[in-house]
Amino acid sequence: MFSRRQLLTFSLRSMIAMVALSGTAFWFIRRRWSRTQRQAQLVDEIQGLGGIVGYAHEWDDVAKRGTGRPNTGPVLLRQVLGDHFFLTPTLIMFDESNISIDDLPAINELSFITHLDFSRCPNIDDKIVDVIVQMPHLKVVCLYGTPVSLTALRRLTCLPELQTLHVAHTLLDEESAAELTAEFHEGVVSWNDDPLITTSSIFASLEDGG
Repeated sequence: MFSRRQLLTFSLRSMIAMVALSGTAFWFIRRRWSRTQRQAQLVDEIQGLGGIVGYAHEWDDVAKRGTGRPNTGPVLLRQVLGDHFFLTPTLIMFDESNISIDDLPAINELSFITHLDFSRCPNIDDKIVDVIVQMPHLKVVCLYGTPVSLTALRRLTCLPELQTLHVAHTLLDEESAAELTAEFHEGVVSWNDDPLITTSSIFASLEDGG
């Protein structure tokens, strides 16, 4: 049998542990909520500029196809915490847009972006690379039809997960194109004349999950 003192001590320790656990959980939720509020703001700004945002739940990496799934968060919690608490943006796409780097919000703050597409954006130049190198999870970068140079594109070798760099119709000539290809792993640099050959095009056809 436990003495009264032992029971009180046990109860006090349990209460302290529960308070600490509750405080940690609240801190985590509050921190994530604050981050996703910023995420929602950035997504709104991107879409306001005519950009498309795709989300992780919309794409099956194994099957390499869209899932067609809506936002996976519980309806009640989405009403309390907001849709973006349960959304992970993985794609940003601008196509035939006149935006410049100065127009863009801080897209590098969206830390889970894996696909970035600026197809046929004539005002997106070498300065975009300053942003791209801050996005280490990028797998596909499409700069089709943009005035980016060999010097800038070389800097993208720092992206550890890059699988496709689409650079047709940039400032590269035949010689500089060969130089760039040699600096990346085989198959990374793509010269396909169709900008929609990248995986990001599939996201563009999906319904916005936000």
